[in-house]
Amino acid sequence: MKRRDLFRRSFLGAVGAALSWASGNAGNFLRAPSREFPSEYDASKLLRDENWKPKFFTEHQNRLFAHLSELIIPETDTPGAKSALVNRFVDHLLAAGLPETQKEVIESLSYIDGEAYLRFGKGFLDISEESQIEILNYLAYPHRLVTWQSNRSEFAGNMHFNRIKEWVARAYWTSEAGMRTLGWDGSPMHGPFTGCPHPENTHR
Repeated sequence: MKRRDLFRRSFLGAVGAALSWASGNAGNFLRAPSREFPSEYDASKLLRDENWKPKFFTEHQNRLFAHLSELIIPETDTPGAKSALVNRFVDHLLAAGLPETQKEVIESLSYIDGEAYLRFGKGFLDISEESQIEILNYLAYPHRLVTWQSNRSEFAGNMHFNRIKEWVARAYWTSEAGMRTLGWDGSPMHGPFTGCPHPENTHR
């Protein structure tokens, strides 16, 4: 099975869980103060700004996250994570995120960078792509790559890789490029919900 098919299936499962959570917390959203936006407002323009700079990541962290995202979801016959501006969207989310969430992502980026220093004496961005993929294969499948080390029941590297992969996947599949890959045709959402049209359900 292709890597994108695996991501697509895992993401659709995550969407179902998110919708379930949202339905149980709808009251919280309804009670939140409303905000008026002009009809022409397009938040995605902020991410496409040629002068965009990260608000949360350092320059190095942003470059590292963007590069990792492209290795995880590379450009093929459809756009990859980098052209979908996954790193910019994640930076936007983390800038408004909880401190513990911010700390987790930075720890995972630092771990992957540290593995490159440990194995090759250079940062992840400074080693060859072949070596980068070797590291990611080790972190993703720690018990299958026998050239590295013996099996371990608990492996922090796998957790750090999965954390970055989850951020990348969720950001990509909710981007325009990702949704088009899932089959979205670009049509706008439907109009306002008018309720059930069946008279027999009026008093239910």
